[in-house]
Amino acid sequence: MLGSFWTLANVLSIVRVPLSVGAAILIISDASVVWSLGIILIAALTDVLDGFIARSTNTVSGWGKILDPAADKLSIAILGVVFVLKNLLPLWFVGVVLLRDLLILTGGVFLGRRTGQIHMSNITGKLAVIALSITFVLGLLRADQSVMDISLWTTVGFLGLSFVVYATRLFNLRHLPPPH
Repeated sequence: MLGSFWTLANVLSIVRVPLSVGAAILIISDASVVWSLGIILIAALTDVLDGFIARSTNTVSGWGKILDPAADKLSIAILGVVFVLKNLLPLWFVGVVLLRDLLILTGGVFLGRRTGQIHMSNITGKLAVIALSITFVLGLLRADQSVMDISLWTTVGFLGLSFVVYATRLFNLRHLPPPH
């Protein structure tokens, strides 16, 4: 059911977490913004590439469907906490992000147990992660408050839209019979 674990796409997903930890350490230690930004952008690039590589090499796997969103959620949580600690993003915003991720994770686990299938992330979820990445970069660069406000609320909009799409999928598939 889960398929191959050690694929290039899965390795890229896994690498995203230590990259995020590295960026977090640099941010906490007030190291060069250029280095922190570079590592965050590399981590974001792994998120773009993992799915593309999996699809183009026909190595989409159950593991990938778990590892990619798990890496996203861990990376976002790690960086989100650091961004709040360093006053780069407001606590309410990171709280919204983490609550959404927790609810989607809970729903995904429920749906997986109920249907016996691992469901892939969707385009609205990917758009939300892109918007979130832009907001993180703007926070790191200490963008003007008006720019940050637009980015924060745009990201909240994408997060909300993706949550509605995931919740709708859960609602529509919850009636499927459990696997035998």
